[in-house]
Amino acid sequence: MFKRTVLAMAISAVPFAAQAEQSAEDLQKQIDILAQEIESLKENGTSGSSNVLDKLSIGGYGEIHYNNYTERDNNDQIDAHRYVLYFGYDYNDKVRFFSEFELEHSLAGEGKPGEVELEQAYIEIDTTANTKLRLGQFLVPVGILNETHEPDTFYGVERNNLESKIVPATWWEAGAMFSQDLGGGLTYDIAGHSGLNMFKAGGTPNKIRSGRQKVAEANGNKGAMTGRVRYAGIPGLDMAASVQYQQDVFQAAQGFDTVSGVLVEAHARYSIAGATFTIQHAEWEFDEEIGVEAAEEQSGLMAEVSYKLTEKFGVFARHTELDWNDGGADLENTERTDSTAGVNYWIVPRVALKADYTDVHYDTDGKDNDADDNVSIGIGWSF
Repeated sequence: MFKRTVLAMAISAVPFAAQAEQSAEDLQKQIDILAQEIESLKENGTSGSSNVLDKLSIGGYGEIHYNNYTERDNNDQIDAHRYVLYFGYDYNDKVRFFSEFELEHSLAGEGKPGEVELEQAYIEIDTTANTKLRLGQFLVPVGILNETHEPDTFYGVERNNLESKIVPATWWEAGAMFSQDLGGGLTYDIAGHSGLNMFKAGGTPNKIRSGRQKVAEANGNKGAMTGRVRYAGIPGLDMAASVQYQQDVFQAAQGFDTVSGVLVEAHARYSIAGATFTIQHAEWEFDEEIGVEAAEEQSGLMAEVSYKLTEKFGVFARHTELDWNDGGADLENTERTDSTAGVNYWIVPRVALKADYTDVHYDTDGKDNDADDNVSIGIGWSF
């Protein structure tokens, strides 16, 4: 009886073992299929939210200033000057998107002091291992601060006036820019893009800074080209020269002649043992058809010395000379000299407290030499 029972159990167990073996094989096949599908989804960049986040980059910067005009009875000012967010996305190893979105002066809208601005929005393509192409809206490759202006990267509460009135930073245009790294620290950029519009009613020129159209339903009748050569092949040294040609800064205004313009900018910066020496020159020349002789040539010169006493604390002194046109029919340019000295204190590497004093001197008749002297303090950050 016992033998028959054991035999019956052994016979009945055979199909169960076969079924278990078959199930394990099926399960392994299903696992293999799922693994292949996951790899396929990863390659196509649609493998889920974690993969998307890996390709997304977010950053930004901001700065808040207080300006006290020492010789005025009023007009002191506290201002959330800039609040900026960056967003980027890597489509793959060679194609990426980058954008910069900015709110100036805290409030924007009708009757408000600020603006909401799209300063950058472009696609960058690595065309070879050492060349790249940008298409869209980008910062013009001119000057020191125009492309790198996070407040923790430079001395002074406010940006220097050369890169405000002569190089109208922050300055962006729409078009295409090709860049190449030639090796040994030598690079160049060449860009074709939208141009300035300095035309004012009556045919008088506007200020250079007011000629920026900011790619906001911009007049595109005439364009511009910019080229830059940069060398940073020696430790501590960074030098560059840019040339820009504006086809017509009046944008083919009806009834007026073409007004072309050329900007030449050059700078050098050398850092050694905590000390940094910077010199920069920029100069515009416009055709005489601009209509105001004083506006035909406008220029600026800036020299700065800084020294980091510790990793967190630095001091600086800066001298800036400007000769620029205020726009309109002014027969004489404004000649101004700014002498600035101050300190930066980095709470952490990308957060800086700043304080400085600026003495402003005008060589132009009718200007109050003391009215714009100021003490400024501020905080700036980037991430």
